[in-house]
Amino acid sequence: MSAGPIEVAGRYRLGDELGAGGMGRVWKARDELLQRDVAVKEIVLPHDLVAAERDAVHRRMVQEARAAARLSHRNVVQVFDVVENDDHAWIVMEYVESRSLQEVISEDGPLEPRWAALLGLEVLDALEAAHRAGVRHRDVKPANVLLGTDGRIVLTDFGIASIEGDSVVTTSSELVLGSPQYMSPERARDGTAEPASDLWSLGATLYAAVEGRPPYQKGTAIGTLTALAADEPAPPQQAGALRPVLDGLLRKDPAQRIDAAETRRRLRAVVTPPAPARSRLTPLIAAGATAAVLAAGGAVAFVTLSPDGRPQNKAVPPPVATATTTTPAPAPSSSSSSSTPPPTTQPTVKPTTAKPEASSSLPKLPSGWRDYRDPTGFALYVPEGWTRTKEEGTTAKGMIYFRDGKGHVLGIDQTTKPQWDPVADWEGKSDARVGSGDFPAYRKIKIAEVKYFVKAADWEYSFVSGGTRRHVNNRGVITSNKQAYGIYWSTRESDWADGQSDLKLIFASFRPKK
Repeated sequence: MSAGPIEVAGRYRLGDELGAGGMGRVWKARDELLQRDVAVKEIVLPHDLVAAERDAVHRRMVQEARAAARLSHRNVVQVFDVVENDDHAWIVMEYVESRSLQEVISEDGPLEPRWAALLGLEVLDALEAAHRAGVRHRDVKPANVLLGTDGRIVLTDFGIASIEGDSVVTTSSELVLGSPQYMSPERARDGTAEPASDLWSLGATLYAAVEGRPPYQKGTAIGTLTALAADEPAPPQQAGALRPVLDGLLRKDPAQRIDAAETRRRLRAVVTPPAPARSRLTPLIAAGATAAVLAAGGAVAFVTLSPDGRPQNKAVPPPVATATTTTPAPAPSSSSSSSTPPPTTQPTVKPTTAKPEASSSLPKLPSGWRDYRDPTGFALYVPEGWTRTKEEGTTAKGMIYFRDGKGHVLGIDQTTKPQWDPVADWEGKSDARVGSGDFPAYRKIKIAEVKYFVKAADWEYSFVSGGTRRHVNNRGVITSNKQAYGIYWSTRESDWADGQSDLKLIFASFRPKK
């Protein structure tokens, strides 16, 4: 492409090139109409395709990009638009600030089996969402798995996906479109694109995640395809508990390959520790090992498992730790879900004159900020342009998140059942979560009481997520006998110092429900 600003469809201004592959180039771009960053993929077909094949493949790629646009799932990069002009096709997608799994493997080395299993559950959920919509990805590989700086794990690039009932004939030249190292045997042999084919590619991706290389990799595409047809993959040496997953997914006969439900069961077995005596663990899989903490007040982004075993990606506060329910998990401090049982009789708390520590009165609203007023009654200052989302959870009012798309996350949760010792509450939650391995490379900074409203405590720590160290502060605050909040703040470690003035303003501007 020529240097200088380039616009697509008079709307998308191309910026830096994010990557390139056999099927095209991806650019970071600006949607000038909606004033947001997007990713734009320019479809570039291999030069050795004859004209008739190029036209057919081009038509189908556009058709299938439109089919992928109907997918709406947190683990799938959203397709916004498809543009055709000047014999070019462009796919406009959600921009996710991230590193790919391939970059993580290349730069940081292979993942531990448990981390790989957690990531595998997220990608599996994305694939099932696509399969339910009749879409087959056909190019699952580490380069297409993104680990977002905000904690999301997403599957991207449906550029060579297929859809059920596709009437476009698959040509012999098209069989090698995609990545031979991660291609299923049946796809390499005859172009078959079924859910089982995507599961093979998931297995090859997880193999690479723990071994640092794909199961089949020769010097040329033909050499790799020949090995795929004739040889068994080399036994993995670092898979550990993940080995049964790889063995089940990398079966050459798709009829003998494990299906999505069995894949999930085996992945869960890798990440779920054995249940302690008298207790049965609730099947919660913390995404903290591969996804940053997203939720307010210490709740973690969880993959929750429904009774039929399907993940439901919701950020939920953890359940109460009792002999008949679950292990303790971090939740908004002052929440009823705690490893420390509440006292039999809650003490009466009289209103105090304690104010947010930054100021005794509401600070002036700075330029570039807005005064957010939640329908539930609380209010605080939030930077303009941050995206607000609400997640369902075990609290009736749910959790509110604000994100800037650059790795900064602000979360607010609330409860009408305060825990009356916020420090002890955090101590119990930290012991439980760190002990179960949910915060890789955890570093405790402090758990300390702070002067804030009636009673409050901060839990500050850092951990590694997706190869990036993140810094977190959870503030649990009691504002009355029947009201408490969790105020959650998370950034990349490198951005922590620069964000402190923003955090102080948020604390100073916070007003609870009256």
